[in-house]
Amino acid sequence: MAGNLDVKYKIPSYGITLTEKWNTDNMLGTIIEVQDQFARGLKLTLDSSYAPQVGKRTGKVKAEWAAESAKVTCDLGLDVGPILNVAAVAAHQGWLLGLQTSFDAASSRLRGTNVAFGRTGPNYTLHSFVNDGQEFGASLYHRAAHNVEVGAQLGWTVGDQGARFALAAKYCPAKDLELKAKVDNQSKVAFAATHHLTNQLKLILSTQFGLNTLNEGGHKFGLGLVYTQ
Repeated sequence: MAGNLDVKYKIPSYGITLTEKWNTDNMLGTIIEVQDQFARGLKLTLDSSYAPQVGKRTGKVKAEWAAESAKVTCDLGLDVGPILNVAAVAAHQGWLLGLQTSFDAASSRLRGTNVAFGRTGPNYTLHSFVNDGQEFGASLYHRAAHNVEVGAQLGWTVGDQGARFALAAKYCPAKDLELKAKVDNQSKVAFAATHHLTNQLKLILSTQFGLNTLNEGGHKFGLGLVYTQ
């Protein structure tokens, strides 16, 4: 068995929230949060933990600033060889831009830089990314009709011989029936059908097989029954 105990105390006039934590592994934790005191939308957090049985302490300082169309976060570990993580995202009239990087203070170098770019519209979403100049990818979602949705995904890593891609579609011929299909660059094909028996109960049938291994077996079949309230 495992358990957690959290005690939270707030001081609204100073924007401070203090949380004390304990779990059955005998880990003690303290979180101090300060909201909107130094600037509007700025939240500062000190997150620390202590394991009495081994005498190990860990800690992290976090800062988060959020506005209507932008958000910036950063955190710094207080352990040996601290690593600073910084991320930012901005949105403007359906355009999205995100940046993320990590700086290793021990070696005084960047661990990696990731960039993401996207565009959203009434019936589509386009997303692309570059991870540390080594991995590239993009995805597209489009609602072609009120009951038809299609999607595509493409990825490539420096040094790999080929690109990765996948195509998917969803078709709803009736309110209580959903049909889905997917194929990828490895010639793997998947189909799924979901029938809503009631508002709380639905039946799911699925299968997956490889076009290159139709005669070799190893195909997958699934049957599911989901109940929700």
